[in-house]
Amino acid sequence: MNTHRLRQFLIIYSLGLVTIACHSTSRANEVVGPLVGSVDSTSAQLLYRPSASEQPLQLSVLLDGKVVEQVTSTGGEDDDFVAKFSVANLHPNTHYHYRIDNAETQETLITADETHSFHTANLARNAQSVSVGFVSCVDIEPNGIWKEMQSLDLDMVCLMGDTPYIDTTDLAKVRSRHRKFLQMPDLAELSANTPTVGTWDDHDFGRNNGNGRNLMDGKIDTRRGFVNYRAHSQFGTGMEGVYHHADLGMIEVFFLDPRYFSQTEPSPVDASQPTCFGSEQWEWLLAELRDSKAPFKVLALGAIWEDKKNKETDDMFTYWYERDAIFDVIKNENIDGVVLLGGDIHVARHLVHPQRVGYDLHDFVISPGHKRTITELDVYHPSLEWSLVEGWQFLTLKADGTHDVPTLTAEFRQPDGIVNRKVEL
Repeated sequence: MNTHRLRQFLIIYSLGLVTIACHSTSRANEVVGPLVGSVDSTSAQLLYRPSASEQPLQLSVLLDGKVVEQVTSTGGEDDDFVAKFSVANLHPNTHYHYRIDNAETQETLITADETHSFHTANLARNAQSVSVGFVSCVDIEPNGIWKEMQSLDLDMVCLMGDTPYIDTTDLAKVRSRHRKFLQMPDLAELSANTPTVGTWDDHDFGRNNGNGRNLMDGKIDTRRGFVNYRAHSQFGTGMEGVYHHADLGMIEVFFLDPRYFSQTEPSPVDASQPTCFGSEQWEWLLAELRDSKAPFKVLALGAIWEDKKNKETDDMFTYWYERDAIFDVIKNENIDGVVLLGGDIHVARHLVHPQRVGYDLHDFVISPGHKRTITELDVYHPSLEWSLVEGWQFLTLKADGTHDVPTLTAEFRQPDGIVNRKVEL
């Protein structure tokens, strides 16, 4: 081969490698998941986006190497090509693996190994322990939280809003931000075998200090993007809102939505005031809370339960009449084991409201999961027990029923095994 032809060959070969690399990178940027979402004692929800094109998929659930359930799904353009799988007829407290194949070509896209597995919930109210992780205010950037969570072998991971930051109601951009968030390697690895669920706060709802009235039109698309990229067993009413709950036996988490319905109708507890939760979510919450058999019950939202003491109005102090009405129901109906959880303010805090519900009401604020803190929001409160203005923070709650008296242990944590505060109830 002469020098000229060799040069042409090398140029063509190099261009070919670049094209292959670009196609590979492009395809990698299209993939989301697989992600394990809501898992209860007999069912599981999963999602997977293999590419930016429609593909018929088949999810196989395996127990001891044998296929026990199969579900087919195709993610179309209306769903941003995200396929959802709802698996039923499972056994409680059982470890399963899963595999995903192309339903037409039978090509295996996701192999059934330990990285692709889930464990169904044990609804026993004693003689077991359950651990749940909570994080809010996380940007699309590397952090050490996801690896740390994985090392703790949590039963569920809860994304408590501003997860991620989106700040737009443009559907294409909303979906793009959700994709990039779930594509972060450490989070993708964690959510492939750990149930990953949650709610939203203002920035993933679409606007700082956003509410259901000032985002009346845009919230339809921000909800659509949220639903695309979460695998929950429930999304609010089915048409509006994103509230839901998860019962893990020893602990039940109620994921509240203080955004979608806020300011859109009169409050169900005081018609002269605007609502936070809306009438349908309000009735749902009271019914589920009254029916809960879990020793510990977490009322979790992305906002906080107290006054932020700034110009913003997206806290439960703004809607004190609904907040207090919930507390009164808990007290008057002797609903035990309730704790509060919030995020949003870029400060971690622990408050105890003495005897507010017939017993001391513990109030955990976990924020931020990134490194941008807001010292000005670490404000005085008569119930404040502790606070920490540092980044990369998350919280774990461990409900333990293996002793005579059930305990709930809260740990404010950071990567590298750091425990900043431990509270046992």
